[in-house]
Amino acid sequence: MILRILLIVISAIALGTVLFLLFSKMQKPWNDMTDKERKRKKILIASGTSVFLAGIVASLLLGKKK
Repeated sequence: MILRILLIVISAIALGTVLFLLFSKMQKPWNDMTDKERKRKKILIASGTSVFLAGIVASLLLGKKK
């Protein structure tokens, strides 16, 4: 049970990070970024999304062990 809650919390943090990167007013506009910054932002968003999905899938599969 604790592991399931931990996975959900990690997933929520990953989702919050992705949403912050996408919608924060503190971020540079896409047109003002260099190619290196754009690539880094794409990688950060993709990794945050994959952590979110992995956490949700692991939480669901953890419940089906019974």
